[in-house]
Amino acid sequence: DQVYSAMQTGVVDGAENNLPTFVAQNHFQVAKHFSMTEHLIIPELLVFSRASWSKLTPDDQALVKKFGREAQAEQRVLWYAAEKTALDKMKEVGTEVITSIDKAPFRDAVKPVWDKYGTKYAEMTKRIASVS
Repeated sequence: DQVYSAMQTGVVDGAENNLPTFVAQNHFQVAKHFSMTEHLIIPELLVFSRASWSKLTPDDQALVKKFGREAQAEQRVLWYAAEKTALDKMKEVGTEVITSIDKAPFRDAVKPVWDKYGTKYAEMTKRIASVS
């Protein structure tokens, strides 16, 4: 809740945000640039404890899975629409949207993590990379 005033006063130079939040929090009023780094994708999860899941009937489990997939598809449509609306607003008010980003420094910064865990989680990271 203090990011806006911190950017306004120069206490911080910028902040990490997604397009809709950048607009909803009026950060465009104090941050004239937005870098599309694509550095983060936060999954929205539907989570059950094993105990709760096992209390559901197989039919109910199937319904939760079915409607979960449908909600996922709808959420993606709604999210992309929200991003487009926010981007349009940002362009309208003159925010400079920077899309040409050198991602090598980001990769270099996390290389020690990849070196440490890459082999252990190779299959998972391969799956993640295939959708990014």
